[in-house]
Amino acid sequence: KTLVDYYTKLSDFHAQFRAIGTNYNQVVKELRIHFSEKKAMALLYKLEKHTIDLVKLSREIVELSREMYAKREQQKE
Repeated sequence: KTLVDYYTKLSDFHAQFRAIGTNYNQVVKELRIHFSEKKAMALLYKLEKHTIDLVKLSREIVELSREMYAKREQQKE
């Protein structure tokens, strides 16, 4: 059951991550339309910092998933 719960939550997280990607593209487009180049660049810089945090989190999730898979494979042996 724990593994099923993990995969369910991982799938939910992946869906949210994809939604962020879609929203990201829309935000960039809107910033360029509604703000001066200087203001848009400042806001994009902040967005970039948060994006880097999301990438780091994503990498941690991948590593934890690999560890979980490896432990599960060891238990099978």
